Amino acid sequence: MNRQIEMVVLWTLVIMGFLAHTMADVMPAFWGEQIVTMPTPAHSRELIAMMLGVCYTLPVLAIFLALWGKHKAWRIIHVLLTFIFTALCLLHMLEWIDEFNPVQLTVMPLMGFIGLILFVKSIKYAREKRNTEVEETENDADENEDTDENEAREDANEEQTNDNEAQANHGETKESEAEENTNTK
Repeated sequence: MNRQIEMVVLWTLVIMGFLAHTMADVMPAFWGEQIVTMPTPAHSRELIAMMLGVCYTLPVLAIFLALWGKHKAWRIIHVLLTFIFTALCLLHMLEWIDEFNPVQLTVMPLMGFIGLILFVKSIKYAREKRNTEVEETENDADENEDTDENEAREDANEEQTNDNEAQANHGETKESEAEENTNTK
């Protein structure tokens, strides 16, 4: 599988992990219990803006960079985004020291693990992409040479076929002339 596709799949899993994390935090409200985080009215806008940036904007930007960021600078920015995500996940798990939340036990370690895999893959992608681009241009040149050779072979085969047809027609002409000579005698 292409490394870009692997990274997009991992970023998609990150978005799904954020959704699962949010659902796990909000689910107790359905039973009338207090949810994990109750923002105060003074900080609700800032919290919502920050979570929107981290949960949606960061993965979407990273997906765009993974798919269409061909220059080295874009790949380095992608590495920085994966680092930010991984660091936030691991730091968020440190909250368990103060207050352990068993609901998040399945979501957060998995998201941290996905973040580490994503970080390693993005570093490899940033390093090897230059070599891949050089190989791709070399492969394109090889394909062009192969195409030229194939066209030359096809032309030669076509000429041979034309020669064979001409000889066959010439042979038929000689036979018909011989028959005419025999019939006239």
